[in-house]
Amino acid sequence: MAVARDMKQMHKAGAKTTRKAARAKAKPAKSREVRSASTVSDLAVGARLRHVRERAGLSQRELAKRAGVTNATISLIEQQNHAPSLASLHRILSAIPISMAEFFTLPATQRNVLFYDKDDLVSVTRGAASLCVLGSERRDKRLQLFFERYAPGAGTGTEWIVHGGETAAVIVQGLVRLEVDGQSRHLGAGGGFQLLGKQPYRLLNVGKSEAIVVCACTPPMI
Repeated sequence: MAVARDMKQMHKAGAKTTRKAARAKAKPAKSREVRSASTVSDLAVGARLRHVRERAGLSQRELAKRAGVTNATISLIEQQNHAPSLASLHRILSAIPISMAEFFTLPATQRNVLFYDKDDLVSVTRGAASLCVLGSERRDKRLQLFFERYAPGAGTGTEWIVHGGETAAVIVQGLVRLEVDGQSRHLGAGGGFQLLGKQPYRLLNVGKSEAIVVCACTPPMI
């Protein structure tokens, strides 16, 4: 949660492309790749691109021709088998045309029922503090759920989290220390907290094993 601010950097960082297009095309449709939070593919670029392309009445071939890229490039991006750099994405969007800002505010799907397997969650951060989020496809959602893992000694960081809404969390595993509103409280598995205001807070795993926290907030942080 503390690193939600880092999501702003996602629009500044470029993403490395996958292997050669032919090799990516040969991968099974259900194969998955480990994607970092700095890649634009984590923002459901493929589904968004398909949505705006079809809304503009363009075929993949026509869009590719306008953008000066191959038809295979557009196809691979829409299948989430190719993570374009922001420069490449900008060129493709300019051919529709649609601005980057508008593109990333569009919901990637209109479905109101979303299901996720373990590997479907979008990663916000990785490492000692690993945060994943549900519902990244719907930028118009009013509730956001985080699945957080903290290694021993890891936490939300030295800076305080201040959210202008409501936050509630349940500790699923481990022992964490919550610092909020001048108080410090140790919370174990089954415990939790709820904040109904802008009280600055932070979490730290003070146990000897990994801590798992499920946290919900409204309005969304990301």
